[in-house]
Amino acid sequence: KMRANHALLHAMALDKNYIDVIDDSIAQVAVDYYSRKGISKNKARAYYYLGIAYYYQKDYDKAILEFTKAEKVAELCDSLYWAMTKSIQAKVYSSTYNDIETLSCLKSALNIYLSISDYKKAQSVRLRIANQYLNQLDYQKADSLLTYILNSENVDNNIKSQAIKSYAYLKIIQPERESQKAIVLYEEYMDSEGVMSIQD
Repeated sequence: KMRANHALLHAMALDKNYIDVIDDSIAQVAVDYYSRKGISKNKARAYYYLGIAYYYQKDYDKAILEFTKAEKVAELCDSLYWAMTKSIQAKVYSSTYNDIETLSCLKSALNIYLSISDYKKAQSVRLRIANQYLNQLDYQKADSLLTYILNSENVDNNIKSQAIKSYAYLKIIQPERESQKAIVLYEEYMDSEGVMSIQD
């Protein structure tokens, strides 16, 4: 039990410090132990971090399998990790160009975050949904979500900055282009110390 708990904490610490771990053996120790136990937060998290390792390995089939296991457990006992699992599932589906499942997972994650009053993560997911609509050229839905984010109170500065950038891009690619508006938005984005890409 101590080895499993240590392995789980190790995997969590690496992920929270933005270290992409492709070594699945760390989380596997936790999975080997907790998979034999009943429903628990640790069991959901063990599956989640094993899925994370497979995701960074780009082994998306194994990643989805572990995330599905994590989802089933987390749904019963850990709403935060349930939302996090739906969010990372969306990234897997996006990597395999499955737009329908990507949107479905993001919308589920948004609803869960809202249900537990985690508004910062909810806004972050809302921005991802807007960008997904933007990628699918659904300008009206993208515009609606981006406008909502930009008009919301107490929005995280980074999320607001990224929303400004996405909104500027929308103004360029929509059928009725608003180039001057896009320039103003890009300038606002740069004033917030945003980094411009070559595409921008």
